[in-house]
Amino acid sequence: MSDSIAMIENAMRADAEALRIIGQNIANADVPAYRRRVAIAPATFDDLVAQSSAPVLDSRPGTMRSTGEPLDLALAGSGFFVLQSSHGELLTRRGDFGVSPEGLLAAKTGELLLGAGGPVHVGAQAPSIDSLGNVRIADEVIDQLRIVHVAEGTALQSTGNGMYTIPGTGLLDADGGTLVQQGFLETSNVEPVGEVVQMMETLRHFEAAQRFVRGYGDMMEKAISELGKVSS
Repeated sequence: MSDSIAMIENAMRADAEALRIIGQNIANADVPAYRRRVAIAPATFDDLVAQSSAPVLDSRPGTMRSTGEPLDLALAGSGFFVLQSSHGELLTRRGDFGVSPEGLLAAKTGELLLGAGGPVHVGAQAPSIDSLGNVRIADEVIDQLRIVHVAEGTALQSTGNGMYTIPGTGLLDADGGTLVQQGFLETSNVEPVGEVVQMMETLRHFEAAQRFVRGYGDMMEKAISELGKVSS
């Protein structure tokens, strides 16, 4: 196979992956604080042949939507909530929390929301949470939410449901710049119309590459057929 065909084949694979990512973004457009994924075009010819460029997260925040629910929390700033899961700590900005049967603040999927002292126990009462993350029950501070930020350029790895793991030592202590807003949710940063436009452009690019490969195949078939004829 020629380098040109190998490059086009990998470009088509990249388009297929981009379409998958766009579809995922559209499907998660209504998930609180979902960060859209972006397919990055290979920077060099070697990258294209090797298909080595990985998608990244769009770090732009969504907008704040008022819900009035005491267990809905949004973050104004670049920080993340920290969750405790069976596979270690996870980061999230998705703030539609609930209370577990044990009276602990938890994500909808069961992971426990962490404070300075570990999982936050609120019992059956609705807590009051101020902008610094202090959790109060009947005017008594019982804990402070653990909010962290990650080093610039750190590649967060999605585990689904708006949750992420972080490789290496990219986790940093909060600097106080991120504030908690109780009774609000951050929307996703997906713009469905823009995603649909990008999907159409990617489809056209894929189809153009597909036509080229078909034309190349027809040309090679004709060449082989002509060369195989015995001259009289």
